[in-house]
Amino acid sequence: MSISESKFAAYLRANKTRFWKFGLVGISGIVVNEGLLALFTEVIILPLALAGAVAIESSILSNFLLNNFWTWRDARHKSFRHRIFSYHSVALIAGLVNYFILIALTMLGMHPLLANLIGIAFGTLINFLLNQHWTFGKI
Repeated sequence: MSISESKFAAYLRANKTRFWKFGLVGISGIVVNEGLLALFTEVIILPLALAGAVAIESSILSNFLLNNFWTWRDARHKSFRHRIFSYHSVALIAGLVNYFILIALTMLGMHPLLANLIGIAFGTLINFLLNQHWTFGKI
């Protein structure tokens, strides 16, 4: 194990509770996203493009609020406006990481659902680290 790997492992151990909270919030975001998508497309009958966009944005906002007031409640060093803008920017970066991994692994022959799970794992890690340091950090 290299020095950087051991520092990273130590970092994750030190932030274990926060990372688990972040994961639970992420699961709630999936529920919000899927629930609203089903409501908008199957009950209200909105076009998929609109329903999907509103469901995604709703889950991002829900996740931000839960993370802001629970996961990082002790680390709100910046303005609310800065935190919400940063959170959205991080969500975009993590989403792109997930997407590119999905596409790359699928092109290499991996089943899309497995490739997506791997992309989600990397996106989640990037999402956590960037939010820890940029959105809710002191820098």
